Amino acid sequence: MSRKFTLKTGIKAVAFLVVFALLFHLATEVLRSKWTGDNQDRYVMQNFYDLDEDSLDVLFLGSSQIIYGVNPVEMYDHAGVSAYCLGGASASLLSSYYWLIEAEKTQSPTVVMLETSSLLEEIKEYQERKKVDEMRPSLNRVRFVQALTDLDNISESFLSYLIPMVKYHVRWSSLTAKDFGMWMNSDVAYRGFNIADTCKQGLNYDQMIIDNDDPEEDVRELYDYQLEYLDKIVTYCRENDIELVLFKTPKYSWTGSDSAQVQALADQYGLTYLDYNWEEALTAFGFDLEIDMKDYDHLSLSGADKFSDYLADYLTASYDLPDRREDETFDLQINRDTYNQEHTDADLVSATDAVEWLTLLTQHSTCDVFIATNGDVGGQVSDEIAALLAQLGLETDLNALASGDGFVALLTSDGVSGTSVEEVTAAEKAQISGTLSNGVRYNIVSRNQGETVSAELTINGTDTSLNGAGLNIRVYSESRWTAIETVCIDLETGEMTCKTRPD
Repeated sequence: MSRKFTLKTGIKAVAFLVVFALLFHLATEVLRSKWTGDNQDRYVMQNFYDLDEDSLDVLFLGSSQIIYGVNPVEMYDHAGVSAYCLGGASASLLSSYYWLIEAEKTQSPTVVMLETSSLLEEIKEYQERKKVDEMRPSLNRVRFVQALTDLDNISESFLSYLIPMVKYHVRWSSLTAKDFGMWMNSDVAYRGFNIADTCKQGLNYDQMIIDNDDPEEDVRELYDYQLEYLDKIVTYCRENDIELVLFKTPKYSWTGSDSAQVQALADQYGLTYLDYNWEEALTAFGFDLEIDMKDYDHLSLSGADKFSDYLADYLTASYDLPDRREDETFDLQINRDTYNQEHTDADLVSATDAVEWLTLLTQHSTCDVFIATNGDVGGQVSDEIAALLAQLGLETDLNALASGDGFVALLTSDGVSGTSVEEVTAAEKAQISGTLSNGVRYNIVSRNQGETVSAELTINGTDTSLNGAGLNIRVYSESRWTAIETVCIDLETGEMTCKTRPD
């Protein structure tokens, strides 16, 4: 009787512990921060664990410089290179070191490409927490946490990293629907690459290049803990027969003195250092300052694609890497459909020619397109533009519009059931209004009578039209709740002005 009671009690105790552990895990997942904004740290880290074992030949480590600057999908398409960007916002060399060890559990990369921005950046606790949170429980994670909390400028406790509930239990009152979608769609980071659908214009090329910088001026501090973990990364790679290459992506704030310091470290360790902030290097991969920067310090998609092709050529010429395109069993393990669609979104932003832009728009299958004319457009539309507008689905011949006519149209598409087109032509005022499937209200107006001549593209009460003479167009993604691009095409001259990502 006593034995039965003991066994029964033991089974109940084990069952209780299992249920408690499961509920505790689920509660932790709901409460902890998801790190799905901007650099998509969660997806970058978690998607790495999904890779087939020993399917990776080149591992990129570093900060957001690689997340936006290196496109492994493009490297594969261009030269068959299998690469992954395992980094995140302001990643330190400390986190890069422990993620390198984590990567080696399932992968055996031939080359590790280490982006060097982190050497000159102070460690940021909230950014390092992202790297800890997304690492699976293991002795490596414990060591990562211990090393992090041993730093003088990290005030968070060891326990708060090891058991996230200690940090996140207070978030219960600020939970949103996203927090309960624990198994979220992760088709937004493509082998660690985050597609940037913006580009920064008006930068100064002379300031972009470092050719004219004095390497002895404005010398920045190299942090001791960054140097310590550079040494650990070098040692680890040598012990595991991995080729380590230091490199620097194009960055507006990078200086000649920064480059000189990294070059000195490379010389000290006998490493290759590739700095792509020299004019010769930028020219070599076809850098265009007008479209190739997302912001001051990160490449745009256009820049990343060019840069990645150049890196792929360098890697295949310098190292014995297989062409994975020739392996029928190899799988990039990305969603090609979403990648292609996001790529088209970003291409729209960088296109500056009206015909090129409209051609890209005809390839779009999942966005709403708002159109309104400003002024008389009859007889001004070129055959090429007219053909592209017809390909989009417009039935109205804009060249046939009479003087004083206004024209508006809405093209809606979900990528599944085809494109639905609503268009109105009217003297004085043409208008379409309603609500999109995601609940966003819209109002499209073209006024072309008397003193009032305008084009209005109003989304949720805000008029976002450029209101320029000609054809005003706004491309909007319902699934992403954001505008992709807004342009005005002057049909008389063919010139196009753009308002990149106004939301």
